[in-house]
Amino acid sequence: MPSRTSLLPFRLRLSRPLTTTPTRRNTGVPPHPPPQQPGGYKEGMSRYKVFASPFAKVFLGAVFTYQVIYWTWVKLEMEETKEGRNQEVAALEREARELTGKK
Repeated sequence: MPSRTSLLPFRLRLSRPLTTTPTRRNTGVPPHPPPQQPGGYKEGMSRYKVFASPFAKVFLGAVFTYQVIYWTWVKLEMEETKEGRNQEVAALEREARELTGKK
């Protein structure tokens, strides 16, 4: 039994009209060079190259924020320690004056 497409006239079986295309001259170079396949390491790194700049920005921003908070904390702690020592020195000076009887 012949197939349904073989029963159709030749012109109706064509999916596109017959057209002529310009002939290509053989220049020895393929029309489209084959795509370069990156190696294993390069292929893996090329996937993450897009994220390098955002990661660096976030990382450096986090380090900067940490340093600012750390320096602020150290400065406040030094001021607190300094004030505590000044109060202690003032109390000792008062006690020394009382012991010597000078005002």
